[in-house]
Amino acid sequence: MGETSWAFLLVGSFAALGAAMALGTLAALLRYRRTGTFPGSDEVAEVSTGKVVALWIRVVVGTVLAIVGIVAIQRAGIF
Repeated sequence: MGETSWAFLLVGSFAALGAAMALGTLAALLRYRRTGTFPGSDEVAEVSTGKVVALWIRVVVGTVLAIVGIVAIQRAGIF
């Protein structure tokens, strides 16, 4: 494997992790808004405002990671 392969693997992992974190958390938040439950739970649960804010922060951080990863891949000329 060349140096480019390792760079793609590292930066691509950050982009994939960020995208998964953002999309997965966003899907859980949308399900909570629609049904009042989170994935893996069948009971309607009250969630504090602080937890909802923390989940939205996770969506933002994941989006930023994905964008930074994609930009780094394009700047390196790997993709």
